[in-house]
Amino acid sequence: MVKWAGRRKVLYTGATLHAPGSPFATALLIDGDTIAWLGDDAAAESYRDIADDICVLDGELITPGFVDAHVHATNTGISASGLDLRSTTSASDLLNRVREAAQRSQGAPVIGHGWDESSWKDPTLPSRAELDRASWGSVVFLSRIDVHSALVSSALVAMCSRIPDERGFQPDGRVTDRALTTARNYILGALGGSLRLEAQRKFRADAAALGIVAVHEMANPSISSAEDLAGLLGLAEDEPGPLVSGYWGVLAANSGVEQARELGAVGVGGDLLIDGSLGSRTACLHSVYADDATTSGQLFLTVAEITDHLVAASLADMQAGFHVIGDRAGSIATEAVQNAAGVVGFDRFRSLQHRLEHLEMVTSEEIAVLADHGVVASVQPGFQSTWGAAGGMYEQRLGAQRAATMNPWATFASSGMVMAFGSDAPVTPLAPWAAVRDATAHQELTQRISPRAAFAAHTRAGWRAIGSDGGVLASGNPAHLVVWDAQALDVRAPDDRIARWSTDPRSGVPGLPDLTGALPRALRTIVAGATVFDSGELSA
Repeated sequence: MVKWAGRRKVLYTGATLHAPGSPFATALLIDGDTIAWLGDDAAAESYRDIADDICVLDGELITPGFVDAHVHATNTGISASGLDLRSTTSASDLLNRVREAAQRSQGAPVIGHGWDESSWKDPTLPSRAELDRASWGSVVFLSRIDVHSALVSSALVAMCSRIPDERGFQPDGRVTDRALTTARNYILGALGGSLRLEAQRKFRADAAALGIVAVHEMANPSISSAEDLAGLLGLAEDEPGPLVSGYWGVLAANSGVEQARELGAVGVGGDLLIDGSLGSRTACLHSVYADDATTSGQLFLTVAEITDHLVAASLADMQAGFHVIGDRAGSIATEAVQNAAGVVGFDRFRSLQHRLEHLEMVTSEEIAVLADHGVVASVQPGFQSTWGAAGGMYEQRLGAQRAATMNPWATFASSGMVMAFGSDAPVTPLAPWAAVRDATAHQELTQRISPRAAFAAHTRAGWRAIGSDGGVLASGNPAHLVVWDAQALDVRAPDDRIARWSTDPRSGVPGLPDLTGALPRALRTIVAGATVFDSGELSA
């Protein structure tokens, strides 16, 4: 356990507990980093004398803390303090914001994130010359909401002369592929270690305030660096906050397994790209894009390369993983899974629970194969709520018929596949309760899941995805939990239908908050028995 774990005995009474094994419990005792006891308030009286602190609640909800199974911590921290472009409505709006930011920065680089031209009435992007004029010649790096493309200024291109020589550079200022990686890495390197540490601390503090007790960091050389991942893992070990499990996205053929072990990562993969993103038209499809018949996306890895990586990781007893979005990428990943299992042995392969990140466009037949092979689906409900509406980005890029097949959460759940929720922050915000709500409101009715299943996907499944058995309030389990300001416990789906499970205490199923109105607010977040966020509103 981390060196900063809790050391005191803390008794909570008067609570509403989301504890399936103790449906009538209203009190719990934390002893150091562990949940030592759960029971009712009457039985809690016998623990008052041994408790160092007693917190008397008035029905507030205590649940296991959330796990965000896919984040980019440093980039999220930088975005939180940088130029927020998520609400831009046009190229001129974006340029106006850059102009204002350049005035404020007084010559410092302008770093922004979140523009999404698919939501603009006119999707035409600003040119590099326009960006130069708006920024008065400043260094500018503006990542698209999916972080698979960016806009760069001439000053940045001049300072990092390799950018124009890399694949994916466009003279108008848009960069993808290797040119994007080069530009991003230059910007991250220019920030320096102190600013990177500040961004990581900002990320962990924001996550803790939202009731997130653990995250899975998806690192690779094209998104961050080995130094960035090592720094984040060291910070999580040294300072209280959400726990961090790291993934290092380098092929085993390029010494990825050895690098991952040296870094202290739990897996070799994560955001190891098979393809790109739909928004940037780099996700690999079986057929061309509906709004650009000249392309069906990009494929970054072959079946053989994916298979070899899965085999090498399995033989090293290490979890592997890949970024998979397009339907052709999904088919290729499924084929490679079968091939690798045939080499290392089915049982050994299945036991390692290899991961596929995003996994947005797979058929029910492919899902059955992946589930059978123990593959974890790491998915993001925020993607569907952001881009899945009629006329949204999915429909623009794919057409209505293909868009309707996106993010088949109910099929994942019914297959028995482990489905872990995350945000892919900064692509979509850290917002765990919103993700639970969004999973019950899929635009395709047949793919909606219950609040209980969604909550489990954002708590217990996050631990299962790293081979751990956590995410449940029970005696003997780690004390990773949250006290919420959430009084209403009658769970309803957003269309006002009663969810398909009971919240009546007599049924033995604990309640969850009503997600049709204001979402719950964290009052206290506890990781390994230590308070990592406190609103100051509780009695002790």
